[in-house]
Amino acid sequence: MGHRETYGGGRAFLQLMNERQRFPFVVACIATAIVVGFSLLTTHLIDPAPKAANETYWYLERSAGFTSYGLLSIAVLLGASSSLSFWERWNMRKLMTQMHQYASLLVFPFLFFHLWGLYMDKSVSFGIIQLLIPLTTRYRAIPTALGILTLYAWLTLIVTSYFREKIGVKIWRAIHILSFPMFFAVTFHGLFSGTDSNKLWAVLIYVVPTVIFTILCLKRIRKSTITTSKNHVPKHANQRTQEHVR
Repeated sequence: MGHRETYGGGRAFLQLMNERQRFPFVVACIATAIVVGFSLLTTHLIDPAPKAANETYWYLERSAGFTSYGLLSIAVLLGASSSLSFWERWNMRKLMTQMHQYASLLVFPFLFFHLWGLYMDKSVSFGIIQLLIPLTTRYRAIPTALGILTLYAWLTLIVTSYFREKIGVKIWRAIHILSFPMFFAVTFHGLFSGTDSNKLWAVLIYVVPTVIFTILCLKRIRKSTITTSKNHVPKHANQRTQEHVR
């Protein structure tokens, strides 16, 4: 009975999603399980010496952090460009939407390993509370707090995206505005809390997507302003224009 109830609950959860969202969700869950299983295998079965193990977790937290930021950048940039017209020109809108969904979900397994590496790395003490509650650690408190808040913001965006049809498009769009300040916040987190932030290659990883994101945001604002101004043209002005044309 327990297995049937579990499967029934899982099916009910998937049925709440849009059909197009189910496959990316399942793939992301499988990818997460594979990465978690492989990491457990390498860190516990191989059982390296304490010093080597700490070094392993140090590399884990750094590489997973950069990977999750890269996936987040892809997801946010594709989302920010979704309302622009150049994807339609190349007939790639559907593909870009799918990539946006995959990248959004794959952020979480690598974010999990980033947090796990921080927790296991003994060079800086991070407990569960310090990893999940802002301003509870003395290590670069503000950038670290922004990283934690970004985690909750991104989780909110993903959950509401899967239940967009249930909560309504207007509410979903209002919540999705979080993605704009969130991306700047996580960039600040990476630049000022990472151990590689003083290196040029690391700075470029953060700066290049942020510049592109800013350009896309400005284009969206400009497009929205033009559309709004067109919609608010007085009726008598349109009549005069038509009479002038005649």
